[in-house]
Amino acid sequence: MEYKGYKIVGDGTFGYKHIVPLSKGSVSLELRGAYTTAVEAHRAIDSFETSKLEKASGNSKSTNRG
Repeated sequence: MEYKGYKIVGDGTFGYKHIVPLSKGSVSLELRGAYTTAVEAHRAIDSFETSKLEKASGNSKSTNRG
């Protein structure tokens, strides 16, 4: 199953899902791991994409009070 530039694949044994890139390369550390359902993998990708956009626009949640 493809979702936002990633492929969600089953592990073939226990039913867990893993996120792999559609092209060459590796997945970010935040997306590595096993997910029990494809919906959880979708949520992880959405969360990662949102955090990536926030970092790019400079709207990170941490504030500098110095």
